[in-house]
Amino acid sequence: MSHPGEASGGAGPGPAPARPADPMAAPARPPAARAFFRLLFGREPEEPAEMRALLAKRPTLRRLRQDLLRDPRFHKEVRPWLRWVPLAPEPLPIETEASPADLAAMMGHIGAFWERIGQERPHHSVLTQDRFLPEKIGGNKDAFHQTGRHEAEMVATMLRRHGIGPASLRHAVDYGCGVGRTTLALAAMFDRVTGCDISASHMAIAEAEAAARGLENLAWHRATPAAPMPPGAWDLWHSRIVLQHNPPPVMVHLLRLAFAGLAPGGVAIFQLPTHGEGYGFSVAAHLARGDESRMQMHVLPQARVFALAAEAGLDLLEVREDRATGRPDEWLSNLFVMRRPR
Repeated sequence: MSHPGEASGGAGPGPAPARPADPMAAPARPPAARAFFRLLFGREPEEPAEMRALLAKRPTLRRLRQDLLRDPRFHKEVRPWLRWVPLAPEPLPIETEASPADLAAMMGHIGAFWERIGQERPHHSVLTQDRFLPEKIGGNKDAFHQTGRHEAEMVATMLRRHGIGPASLRHAVDYGCGVGRTTLALAAMFDRVTGCDISASHMAIAEAEAAARGLENLAWHRATPAAPMPPGAWDLWHSRIVLQHNPPPVMVHLLRLAFAGLAPGGVAIFQLPTHGEGYGFSVAAHLARGDESRMQMHVLPQARVFALAAEAGLDLLEVREDRATGRPDEWLSNLFVMRRPR
C-alpha cells in the first residue's frame, strides 16, 4: 500500500516540473521598449534616437526597466507625480469675484499673452512637449492631432457612462480650442461644433486645418471680454487644460456663461485646478503686476465650482481627480461632468 504523496508500484519521484522562463530575461525589442517608455513616462518617445539609445546595448527587459527608472528624465517628469496634494489641504486666500472693468482688464492680459505665444509656438503652447515645437511639428503633426482624437473619445465614453448618446447632443462648444486639437475630432461626433478661443493666431491654424480636411460642420468664435462665448445655446460645453490659465474671477465668469448657455439636457465637461500648494489670488495685486510674459496657472476652489453649478440649476454627474496640470504634487486638478435637467 502506498502512502499519501508516494507513487505506487515502487517508482521513484517523477522529474520536477520545468520552471517557466523568466519573461524579464528576454531581449528588449522595439515594441516592448516603446511600451515600457509609454508606461513609465505617459507619452511616446519624442525622437527615434531615444529608442536607438535605449536599445544600443541590447538589454534584457529587466535591464531596460532599470535603465529607464534611473534615467534623469524619469526623475524630472515622473517622480513629482508620485507625490500628491494632501487629502485635507488648508483653505487658500482666493478672491473669486471682480468688477466688469477688472474682468475686462484680466481678459485683455490673457488675450495678449496667448496671441503672442500663438504666433511664436502655437502647437507647443497647447501641449508643451519638445516634439511640438515649431521646428519639429512638421513631422509630429499627426501625433499632435491623435491626442485630440483621444480627448474626443474620452468625452464620448464619459457621456455613454451616464447614459447619454453623443448623437443626442447636436451642438458642441470647445472652449479654448487653440489650433483645433480636439475641436476637429469632436466634429466627427456632433452635428455642429463651435471652436472658441481668445487667440486669433491659434484659431487661424485651426480654421486652415478644418478647411484642408473639408469639414463643413465647424464654426469659430473669437472670445473677447465683451463676448467670451458664442451666441445661442449649446448641448455640450467642453474645456480642458484651458480654464487653469485664467484668474479665478475669470473662471467664475466663464463658467457662469457656459452654464447659462446649456440647453435642457445639455452637458458641461471641464477641468480646472481646485487647489495649489501656496497659491493665493488678489485681483488688485494681479492687475498691478500685469504679467503677460509667462503662462500662468490658477485655482478655483471646488466649493466655488459646486456653488456655481447650484446657482445655475445643474446636476453634478461626476468629479474625477486628474493629472491635467502635469504636476499633481503641486496642483490638485478635477474633471467635472454636469448636466442641465430636461
